Amino acid sequence: MGTPLQIRLGLLALAACCTTAAAQNVRITPLGSHANLQGKIYANGQSWPVISGFATPERAVTALDSLRRWLNTPNGIKLSAPGFDGFDPTVGGITTYPPGAKENGGIFLHANPWVIIAETLVGRGDRAYEYFSQINPAAKNDRLDEYECEPYVYPQNILGDEHPQFGLARNSWLSGTASWMYQAATQYVLGIQPTYRGLKLAPVIPESWPGFKATRIFRGVTYRITVRRAGPGNNVALRVDGQPVSGNIIPHPAADRAEVQVEAIVE
Repeated sequence: MGTPLQIRLGLLALAACCTTAAAQNVRITPLGSHANLQGKIYANGQSWPVISGFATPERAVTALDSLRRWLNTPNGIKLSAPGFDGFDPTVGGITTYPPGAKENGGIFLHANPWVIIAETLVGRGDRAYEYFSQINPAAKNDRLDEYECEPYVYPQNILGDEHPQFGLARNSWLSGTASWMYQAATQYVLGIQPTYRGLKLAPVIPESWPGFKATRIFRGVTYRITVRRAGPGNNVALRVDGQPVSGNIIPHPAADRAEVQVEAIVE
């Protein structure tokens, strides 16, 4: 069994999927199934079972591997595939877009950070960072003729590989991607997470990274964090102000402390 929060998230995700399917398809036929000609797989149906804790470790890896096989592209992760190739009133609004556009097989950026989070939860920092880099606007400077969007802001979506203008960004500034990507990058890849018990440090960084340094202000205390990789895994050994600390939660210091030095060895 998962925690109450994980159970709640899982039930909400399931209810949302069921409600959407029922609302969009009056025949209540499957969507996101191998039996479908279009819309066989959806990104959110792979990432959220992992985030919610509903998927077993084996099923979590299978879901994310399937997503990579069917939905990943060099320009980001598509929301669904294959795209619907004509309007279907029994499915709904998704079919009003051509294949590869927006929800109909487009790269809807808002869903990409959820996949990044899910990949860190199964311990795959290389994939998480790869997905982060694929849609990083700052990496588009040498492809602006294709991208056609400001290289300092996330667009809502990028046309997918079923569309003749694959790679074209649309609706810049109209997205919740930036806030979710901030969470994915800082709390899951760098692994600096605020919790009730204290600041948690659980990095899931690429194997090629030697480490990183970060400063985090949490509950009025400044944490100077140094992370160093000493092996290929994600196990963390902490030292706080020079003293070893068990686990990955940095205890909140005494009231008169304004700054804390944190060292973490990842291996």
